[in-house]
Amino acid sequence: VFSAEMPVGAYSSCEVSPTCGLYSEEGSIGIDDREFSFYLPERIRAGFLWTSSGYVEYKFANGVPSECKVDRLSISMELCSEAPGYREDWKSDITVWINGIDCGTWTCPGDFGARRGRLMPSDWPIGSTQYGMLKTWEVRKDGTYLNGEYISDVSIDMLNVMEKPYVKVRIGNKEDARYVGGFNLFGKHFGDYDQDIILAMEY
Repeated sequence: VFSAEMPVGAYSSCEVSPTCGLYSEEGSIGIDDREFSFYLPERIRAGFLWTSSGYVEYKFANGVPSECKVDRLSISMELCSEAPGYREDWKSDITVWINGIDCGTWTCPGDFGARRGRLMPSDWPIGSTQYGMLKTWEVRKDGTYLNGEYISDVSIDMLNVMEKPYVKVRIGNKEDARYVGGFNLFGKHFGDYDQDIILAMEY
């Protein structure tokens, strides 16, 4: 297995809209609700980001030996919807694309803030988003699964993962989604789960 952990601020491209922002262990990065903040060099330190629509896209190094064949790929992250403040019933259709291919959509039930996130820093305000749910998209030979449940007929062979030295992962809302409710993405030391975005490939 080859696996890599990507900090949430290490995206290679993005499209965001207010409400949006980035937060690190040192505090806010740039200015909340201003898109330019997502292009500041300090964004790389972000452990937590949010936007009310759009996407973030990451390029993970492909460390699988070139002569090998990938049988299974998974991408795991903690996330939830994004409403101003928080709203437990704010739905969002969050899609993951791998190498440009739609690997299925999860309808998140809400933006969670009614209790403190287990790892949220003490200076993070009460009344704001606190934690997400841990979700794993897994692409196998017979289709794609979300936390073990079949959601799409996209198979591992369709992703052509060995064609490039990187694997491209996009997380976001489709423009025509039923619930364009944005997303919060939690990295290490934020939310409930102490992890960044984890890509694993079995070969």
